Amino acid sequence: MFLTALWCIAAIIACIFACKASQTAKDVYNLNILSAWWEENFKKMNELYTSKAYIDYATEQTSGYINSFMSAYGDTNDENTEIDDEDITNNEDTETNNIPTDDVKSIVEDMLASTPIRGDKDARFTIIEYTELHCPYCQMHTQNWTINSIIEQFPGEVNSISRHFIIHGEDALNLASAMECIAELKPEVYHDAFHKAFEAYPVDMEGLINIAGELNIDKAALQSCVDEWKHKQSINDGMTQASKLFGVNGTPGNVIVDRETGKFELISGAQPADSFVTAINKMKNA
Repeated sequence: MFLTALWCIAAIIACIFACKASQTAKDVYNLNILSAWWEENFKKMNELYTSKAYIDYATEQTSGYINSFMSAYGDTNDENTEIDDEDITNNEDTETNNIPTDDVKSIVEDMLASTPIRGDKDARFTIIEYTELHCPYCQMHTQNWTINSIIEQFPGEVNSISRHFIIHGEDALNLASAMECIAELKPEVYHDAFHKAFEAYPVDMEGLINIAGELNIDKAALQSCVDEWKHKQSINDGMTQASKLFGVNGTPGNVIVDRETGKFELISGAQPADSFVTAINKMKNA
């Protein structure tokens, strides 16, 4: 029994430092794999988890994940800027551009001219909702009717457009391209298609085409447009523009633009309606 216990402990040590996988830590923590002297075994495992070697390994792995993320999405923090807890609490995941630019105003006007609009087309504030049909937080954001409620709270003052920001690969990009085909064929049902697609989450291409059929879109014409994939490049270009101009790096990414001044605020994530109300009132009173 003693030799068996020693063999188990040796195997645990070898597995932790050889396999170097988080699942290993989860497995060895299950004391049922050891049949003798569980208190002593627990002590040994605790020593392993708190050892410098294991902590160094965990730190190295975490740093690797962070570096990979930064390589993919960019570092949005200024290394020379100090952020305290109060700043984080009061920020509510918003970012503000305080420099009016003609470029912002011109780009937003182009978007409004080429994208189906919710709300008054002449409204002072435009919410650009960067979304993706495979994003669970986007699904929650849409099903909560967040943007629509903002438009209702500011009648005539706020409108909204939806743009694509792809996080989940080729399938999501294909669905986005199909959504642009829907906008091309029948723009008045574009936002209805978004809502129905999120209701059917996670939707696939066949499901999206069926939804379009329910909205009286010619399914054969939609399939023909989908087969051409002609909107993929414009979607990728729009993502690059969103990142460079507005700092969007994930979904849902919501940009509130004051069309009079060109100022904007980025509200990242599936934030509640109150976050948008606060931001809009702040911009109105600036």
